[in-house]
Amino acid sequence: MLQLTNLNVFYGESHILRNISLEVASGQVVCLMGRNGVGKTTLLKTIMGLLRPRSGQIRFEGAEIAAESPDRRTRRGLAYVPQGREIFPHLTVRENLRIGLEARRPSDNNGPEPSALEEVFALFPRLTTLLDRPGGVLSGGEQQQLAIGRALLSRPKLLLLDEPTEGLQPSIVNQIEEVIERFKAERRFAILLVEQYMEFAARLADTYVIMAKGAVVASGRTSELSEEQVKQHLVV
Repeated sequence: MLQLTNLNVFYGESHILRNISLEVASGQVVCLMGRNGVGKTTLLKTIMGLLRPRSGQIRFEGAEIAAESPDRRTRRGLAYVPQGREIFPHLTVRENLRIGLEARRPSDNNGPEPSALEEVFALFPRLTTLLDRPGGVLSGGEQQQLAIGRALLSRPKLLLLDEPTEGLQPSIVNQIEEVIERFKAERRFAILLVEQYMEFAARLADTYVIMAKGAVVASGRTSELSEEQVKQHLVV
């Protein structure tokens, strides 16, 4: 589904991503791991089109998309939940969710909106009590539920999640983990998940990719992820 080949990204003259190559298959959950500052978020932004690579290929379902705009990639089936959630603070929860519906691929525009919203509300019941509240007054956990729900309403083929549990209380973390587990079981779409903790990755992902200093240094099946690799690449 997603293929990155020799991807290089710079901030000015600083070489941030170095010859990144990886694949995400349809329906697969891939965990992208690494210390803070190694380029994980930069990679997700590049996949989404928020940053442009200096060289390399980004292919999605066989099409080269490295030169396409973020909205075009959204129409193709990419959805992104950034680390800062980036909901619209002055829009209500209802209006934020509406943006997810409007971002659907053209072939999905005739789908029943009520059923799509009902699925999001079944996953995150708390949102049903917050529909008329501005996004900016929600707690961090509520904002994260809203951000994931909004992304799901676009009916993605590939969902990019950047540390979705960071800074959240344990009950919300558990709820988000259950949601990801459900998606994994259904295999409706692929997930590229940025996460630093081995236990979380081992429970949720099919495969892992470890980054260090802007490059991929290890990858494989999550069942084979070892303590030695974690100590070598992830422990500060």
